[in-house]
Amino acid sequence: MIRIYATFQLLLVSLCISNVALAAPALPEWTHTRRNLILKWDLAADKATLAHSQKGAVMWQGSLLPSFWYENLRKEKKYSKAVVQSAVKEGDKLTVALQWPGLGKGRLVVENGETGWRFTELSAEWTAFTPKILEMYLGASMVNGANVHPTWDRPFMPDWQSFGYCVPGAKAGTVQSYFRSWDFGHTTIALGNFGPSMGTPYGAAFPRPVLFAGMGSDDGWITIGAGSVPDAAMSLKIQSTRGCLQFLYREDLWGPPKGKIRIWKDLARIAIDTTARESFGRYYASFPEVAKSNSGESLRKQTASIWNTWGMWRFKKYPIRPIADFMEKMHNEVMVLDDPWESSQGSGVPDLKKFPDFYEDIAYIRKKGVEVGVWETIGWIKDTAACGLGKKDLILDKNGKPCMANWNFDPQGDAYYCMDFSSERTKKFLWDRTVRIMKDIRPRVIKLDFGYGLPSPDMGAPRDPALRGERHTFALMQQIAKAAKSVDPGVVIMGYGISPLWVPLTDLVSLDDQGDLWFDLHRGHQEWSVWASLLGGYGVAISGSSCYDWALDDGILLNSVILGSPGAVLPSEMAENAPVPRQFMNRRLAVNLWHRRTAQWEPRWYNSNTGNMQGPPELKCWGRLEGGGNLTALVLRELRPGEAQTGGNSVENISWTGKWALISQDNASIAKSGQVAVIPFAPGYISFFTQNRPTKIIRRNIDGEFAADQWTWADGKLTITVSEEEFRNTAGYLVHTQP
Repeated sequence: MIRIYATFQLLLVSLCISNVALAAPALPEWTHTRRNLILKWDLAADKATLAHSQKGAVMWQGSLLPSFWYENLRKEKKYSKAVVQSAVKEGDKLTVALQWPGLGKGRLVVENGETGWRFTELSAEWTAFTPKILEMYLGASMVNGANVHPTWDRPFMPDWQSFGYCVPGAKAGTVQSYFRSWDFGHTTIALGNFGPSMGTPYGAAFPRPVLFAGMGSDDGWITIGAGSVPDAAMSLKIQSTRGCLQFLYREDLWGPPKGKIRIWKDLARIAIDTTARESFGRYYASFPEVAKSNSGESLRKQTASIWNTWGMWRFKKYPIRPIADFMEKMHNEVMVLDDPWESSQGSGVPDLKKFPDFYEDIAYIRKKGVEVGVWETIGWIKDTAACGLGKKDLILDKNGKPCMANWNFDPQGDAYYCMDFSSERTKKFLWDRTVRIMKDIRPRVIKLDFGYGLPSPDMGAPRDPALRGERHTFALMQQIAKAAKSVDPGVVIMGYGISPLWVPLTDLVSLDDQGDLWFDLHRGHQEWSVWASLLGGYGVAISGSSCYDWALDDGILLNSVILGSPGAVLPSEMAENAPVPRQFMNRRLAVNLWHRRTAQWEPRWYNSNTGNMQGPPELKCWGRLEGGGNLTALVLRELRPGEAQTGGNSVENISWTGKWALISQDNASIAKSGQVAVIPFAPGYISFFTQNRPTKIIRRNIDGEFAADQWTWADGKLTITVSEEEFRNTAGYLVHTQP
């Protein structure tokens, strides 16, 4: 691998992508630096490079000027790439005059800020005719001097070169985010809301949309992503090791917008850093933080522990009250009624045949002090006639027939019609349906699903060009969120996408039900947790969710301690109606009771790593920092020889055996907290500093509270020991250190 890597670095230094550029006066230098990295853009040649300033190694290179694959008036498909006519640099702003041969002229405005480059505006003025754009590209050029010609029916090719790529959750079953350049072959990786309909490897809800991709090597990474919600379907397109961003329009099928001038606001943002995760973090930092409510009550509801009925309903076991009775033992705060609670998908009306006591069941749940949530599709609709929708309100295919979709786009699978937000009647239906649900059921949470399951532009598109591409799902979700909050501003909108562009719409992001992680659940959940943590600074609560298997739950719960909000889609019984072991329920109870109630934080990795070209992300010991650096939650897994700071198991002056979670119950750090929860995830002991000698320690399990006696305090350190038998009968300990 070292030899391959070194050879690849030499190739990157020696190779360049040929671009046809018109003669132009001397153009200003455009650079951005971060740590030991420098990003340069030669405008005349349209060649950008990311290099290490000391080693000289080139981690990434390619072009950045936009190009179009379009259809002309004779229905011929043509390619035109922008060439620079002139460029003016004014401080941190660069204005580039462009020409697209055969199409027209335009300009690109680029800003160089603290977090990187921002393509704030791209404008095009068509001269002879308005082209029908099939695809727009960043990072594509004409093929010149190729030794190998892959199967590619275009006269141009992607030209971004790097040793590796990183796209969070690009592949599922099992999850993979890091790839060497030659691992992809010829691949489309949907970065937005279009999954299987784009021919991309299947991946369900989380983490779509991401709307960015990383490229580089272990010396440095570049992230290129959208700066605003694209009016096209956005993908990372890989062709024989080389990549580009593709924006799929297919205006040959659906027609272009009117007018000779076209403008793209905030087309792209570019960031660099030494790791892929930190490079992503710089991209996120280019977006302003969206203010979330700071009131304790609203945050409590935003970060609530959620139990989802899908754990039983996936087996077609629909009685609600037994699930509520079971859930009560673990003190969950919200019970979400999942699919299929509706009379038909998307109707917003309860199925009183399947649930004849629906409203009585909801009252039964609330009598337990538990709030209710509902599942809803973002764009699917089954019984259009019953919902008052007709052909003009739906996405149509190229033959003018209503376009249907499903989760995996199985041609013969059960499918649903797709609403077109271009229709005023669709807008009104979504608003009225949501308001009715809010007033009729009064949900605390609305779980929005299947935004990734809409037809791609190859299949169908909204009639209004301004609502096409990634904007369609955004518009649908925005309408639902606005309608819900018009009735109850405190309602929690739960989604799955981690794009910073979705932050204004989302109060709670869930890691889904882990079905896509398949047989490698713990590693996959660790990887997903690393990517979810990118939202930590934006006031969006994160639910760790669960898998379907109680025996694997503890590994997922450990990560949920740091993420914040525990969620579950677990069954309320084992195989053949056997009861769930109390040991499993105890761990859920502890995290439900004591999880963090705040939504803004940042991770501390300790001996964990966020992945690189040598391996995927791996979480071992990691923590949650809040309020300027207070360590409010900490997960401790067994260390390997040589990993500890001072020998043995030692992190933050804590020694332990087994696996543990510590959670501050106020906003102070664990060592200074007036109350700290201590949760064992295996038999063993833990010893850590506390501000004062504990005034009392409560042991908790599903049967209640008891005074704990298996602890000592000496030299400022509290030691708690848990035997095998005690572990099976203990949820956790609440340590009080204030009088």
